[in-house]
Parts: sequence; structure tokens; C-alpha cells
Amino acid sequence: MILRVALLLLACLVTAVAGPIVREAGAIYLSDFQEKLPRFRLAGPAPCYFEVSMQRYAGTLRFPQAVQLDAISAGGLLRVRGNAQQGGVAAWIEPHYVTGLPENYLEVAARAEQRRRDVEELIARKEVAIGMSLDEVTRSLGKPQKRSSKTGPEGSTQTYEYVKYKLIPQTVYTPSYVQSLTGSRPDPRAKLERVVVRSGYGYDASTVYLKVPVGTTTVGFVNGLVERVEESEGTLTGANASIVVPPINLVW
Repeated sequence: MILRVALLLLACLVTAVAGPIVREAGAIYLSDFQEKLPRFRLAGPAPCYFEVSMQRYAGTLRFPQAVQLDAISAGGLLRVRGNAQQGGVAAWIEPHYVTGLPENYLEVAARAEQRRRDVEELIARKEVAIGMSLDEVTRSLGKPQKRSSKTGPEGSTQTYEYVKYKLIPQTVYTPSYVQSLTGSRPDPRAKLERVVVRSGYGYDASTVYLKVPVGTTTVGFVNGLVERVEESEGTLTGANASIVVPPINLVW
């Protein structure tokens, strides 16, 4: 009986770790803006909790070990992945239980999250800003029609060129054979009315939309970040261009 209960508890813990993350309101999840997540060594055995309210006890993280940082709450709590006494767990701990965490970790994480939100808004509007990465520009504008790259003293540079199109309506006439009923008249021989039909060639009108190039957008990158955005009407740099801070990677 005791063994069965223990196995059920272990299965619940595995499900909690392997299942989808239940996101806490206001928390910053590092996987939203970077692939490699930082790891920290524990300062000692750390009690951990399933929810940021620190009400549902999840166990105590073993010491010594390094844990992976998944998220940071608005109040500075840490969601980590590590090994507890009963097995693997993903839960919230107090920040003083880890070593090597900078004092301004919450401020830096908040800046990274704000940048992510700003970039997502630009992508939703299909816009580009100075400071965006190659991947972010591709997500916003798609694959460029032309691209080039070179390496020089200033580093690696790339250029993406996008052609802007506009759909122009055009009426097209195609010849067709038509018949039309013009009336009827009595036919004394058949004691019926004779139908008068007029036939001939005419034209059918239809509207098609032509994809016409109306300008270009050229995006220049230096070391993987947008440095300039040029359009056929002029150059968008400095005060006239949208600017976002470069990507912030939380690697401590």
C-alpha cells in the first residue's frame, strides 16, 4: 500500500515536470526570448513550491547541484528545474538559495521582457526597427527577394532587399458568343408563336488584380543586428527610424 502511494506521488511529480508550463501572471519566462537558459548552483537545500504563492509544497531541492532557471516572478522569486528528494521537479524557490545571481537580475529580466513585447508588436505590424536581429526581421517581413553579405574590419555585414507590391485592378475583356431573346411572333402554319433569337459575338468583362512593384525596402545588418533601414522614398535612420535595444541574453 505504501509503495503504491509512493508510485502515485512520483507519477504526479513526473507529470508536473514533463507537462506544459502553467504560466503565472506577471512572471517572466526566459524561453520566450532565448534558447539557452542559465544554470546556478544552490547555496544549500532549497524548499520549493509548485505555485508562485508559495503555498503548495513541492519538496526540497538536493544540495549540492546546479539548477536551471526557467522564470522570474514579478516579486523576484525563481522558477527552477532540479532534483528534489523525491525526483525531478520544476518549482519556485527564494532567490537567496542560489549563488551567482546578480543583484539587478530582476531589472535586467524586465528589460529583456519589455524588448520582447516591443519586437512582437513590430512583427505584428510587419515593421522593422534598428536593433532587431536577422531572425526577427525574417519573421516580420518574410524571406528577402535579394540578400548579400560580406566580412570586413567592422565585422560581418548583411543586406536584405524586399520589393513592395500593390494590387492594381484591371478590367479584362474576353470575346464570347452570345444569344439573346428579342421577342416572339405568331406562326400561322404551326399555330404557335415563333421565338426570335438574335445571336452574335460579344465580350465578357472581368476584373483581375495585377501585382505591381511600387518600391523597395533595404535592411542593413552589422554583426546580425539591424543598423539601417532604407526605402525607395528615402532612408529611415536616426530620429526617423524605430529603434529597439539589442537582444538581451540572460547569461550570468
